[in-house]
Amino acid sequence: NTAGFHDHTISLIDVRGEKLTQSVNVGKDWAGLCLDAEGDDVYASGGGAPDQGFLNGAASLGASPEMLETFKHPILRLALKGGVLTPRPALDIPGLPETQRWIAGIASGENGALYAANVDNDTVYKLTGAGHKGVASTRVGYRPYGIGLSADGQTLAVSNWGDASLSLLDTETFQEKNRIPVGVHPNELVWGKDGRCFVANAGSDSISVIAHGNVTETIKTSLDPKDPIGSTPDALALSSDGTRLYVANAGNNDVAVIDTSHSKESRVIGFIPTGWYPSALAISPDGGKLFVGTGKGLKFRANASSTTPYTSTNYDNGRKYDYIGGVLSGAVSVVDLPDAPGLARYTRAVRDNVPAGVDARTITGGGRTLREGLSALKKIKHVVYIIRENRTYDQEFGDISQGNGDPSLVLFGQKVTPNGHALANRFVLLDNLYCNGEVSEDGHQWCDAAYATDFIEKAWPNSYSGRGEPAADSRLIASPAGYLWDNAARHGLTHFNYGETADFQASPDTPPVFAASKEMKKHSSEAYAKVSFNDGHSDSEHADIFLADLATAENTGAWPNLMVMSLGEDHTQGTSPGKYTPIAHVASNDQAIGRIVEGISRSKFWKETAIFIIEDDAQDGPDHVDAHRTVGLVISPYVRRGVDSTLYTTASFIRTMEMILGLPPMTQYDAAATPLVASFTTKPDFTVYRNISAQVDMEARNTKKTPGAAASARLDFSAPDRADFATLNRILWNAIKPGVPMPAPVRRAR
Repeated sequence: NTAGFHDHTISLIDVRGEKLTQSVNVGKDWAGLCLDAEGDDVYASGGGAPDQGFLNGAASLGASPEMLETFKHPILRLALKGGVLTPRPALDIPGLPETQRWIAGIASGENGALYAANVDNDTVYKLTGAGHKGVASTRVGYRPYGIGLSADGQTLAVSNWGDASLSLLDTETFQEKNRIPVGVHPNELVWGKDGRCFVANAGSDSISVIAHGNVTETIKTSLDPKDPIGSTPDALALSSDGTRLYVANAGNNDVAVIDTSHSKESRVIGFIPTGWYPSALAISPDGGKLFVGTGKGLKFRANASSTTPYTSTNYDNGRKYDYIGGVLSGAVSVVDLPDAPGLARYTRAVRDNVPAGVDARTITGGGRTLREGLSALKKIKHVVYIIRENRTYDQEFGDISQGNGDPSLVLFGQKVTPNGHALANRFVLLDNLYCNGEVSEDGHQWCDAAYATDFIEKAWPNSYSGRGEPAADSRLIASPAGYLWDNAARHGLTHFNYGETADFQASPDTPPVFAASKEMKKHSSEAYAKVSFNDGHSDSEHADIFLADLATAENTGAWPNLMVMSLGEDHTQGTSPGKYTPIAHVASNDQAIGRIVEGISRSKFWKETAIFIIEDDAQDGPDHVDAHRTVGLVISPYVRRGVDSTLYTTASFIRTMEMILGLPPMTQYDAAATPLVASFTTKPDFTVYRNISAQVDMEARNTKKTPGAAASARLDFSAPDRADFATLNRILWNAIKPGVPMPAPVRRAR
């Protein structure tokens, strides 16, 4: 089954002919899939309850009344007869409120029993009898995900995704008989005929082997067992004789092959390369082939064609506009299982595909420029890290002639962002910088942690396609390795947060509450978090707060080593009537940056400071190279002037800051990222930067006659990134470049 951004389908593959024979669009499903004992019916999880907006959208795209009715049920069902799938009436779970359902794992048992894990209320259900009307339920750990029956049918194993545990249920009494601690973020699991249960721990890069109610082994699946997190194992397949376990390492784009022939001593014997983010595995009945489902496909494709298969519901001048989520296309690869020499060749290919990383020793032998840059980093004691919202390189810097830009795609050029342009020209222009994340939900995680958990990767395509996502807190969202500020705290450095994690939460019945954790409140600006994006020029107020703190630090002499700041007014509020125009919002953001840089450059801390500015994601705006390419600035007396076209990523920014602060990498991604050493020099320039005043009307507001006003009025601008991305991008383009067709983003291999 596929459950990504675009079509949700149940598909049949002919394993002999190795071809897709049928796909049934079910509109909305999720992670669970199973056959009944007779092989006559296919059951699939229905995820969460659809909202009316999704139903209306599905109807407008041609969904039949019968299909729309199916969406409202937690378990989907299709008949499988003669190699053909036919939709059947979906199933309900008696007593489960629609507001509390998000079905994940599904398994079938003896006498027609059907088991389903419900993520949102931490409950597993057993459906029995005619029409599966009989129901038993039991509570398990936080956010149950994968489920599976033991070979004798007496035990149901349930992975508690956010609880780092495995629940074992007695299928007769349907009570929990044991809860076993395992690794972080356990997801998929599989039973062997010998009674062993193998559990994939996505957040620990490991497999827990369970036997007789205990963990008997923990198997690391990363290329090097000493690697930090990042492999993200999330799918399993076990050979019929139980001697080989195959593990999809989603974060490494490989399958780990594990010899499980010895019940007490398993070992990793090699790796098989895959496409992007492998997330499903199966072995052919004859045991000779491995089927690998890749969650993000094999490559990006161009999306300018009017025949692109996956499009948003938005159009530009009659041309289909393809969003980045639609470009991520799943695929199933068929791999002949290799012999020992073949596996050795595959393993070498996997190792060759992984960046080796850059450390001080590599840089020392890498030439004068790199050695000089490394020396320059050691002179910096304070890092200011500013995270903005959703711009591509060409949208802002496409008009800078020294870089690889396309002036025709510029929306917020030099007149709108004079400080951004001046800083890029005075310090370093980065024209080959890419966001690791596709959207804001994973983008901020990448910016703060150099990692996005398997929950985030599975949740955002559903959320951004209007299908919702499971309810979750930091136990599933937060990186197991922590965040950049955690890294600083662990190593005795001071840190302070300006709005990046500190937020306010409110309900209709309660006043707003500062939502930072108890520990983070000590290191966060409550005043900064109080400033609402919806109230006006928020970044101007944010700059005031930061500069007031800087003035205090000038008097005390105590300024944090690391400051992380959210500065997101460049997201804009579209052309909503009465709100500031997109140009006014972006100009306000630019003024805030100019004022902050000027304030720091005038302070006594300037000689030991570096400022890093990046977008959380590029959100599919126009860019002639790649829609991930983004705007980034590095500002310091020790920054080398000119253009640096080295390929950098979000993780590169994080790695550079870690190197400045003497911090180790947090994940495999910042460990392997190329730091911006080439952008630094030991020949400083301590000249003060002077803010360039706004060149456009920062008080300009949209009217009801502004192009796109009606569409903007329907969007949610209560906070950044709640508005529909594709609609907002189209509104911005048409408002700023009326009558000019909006080009579709370009994709390329990187």
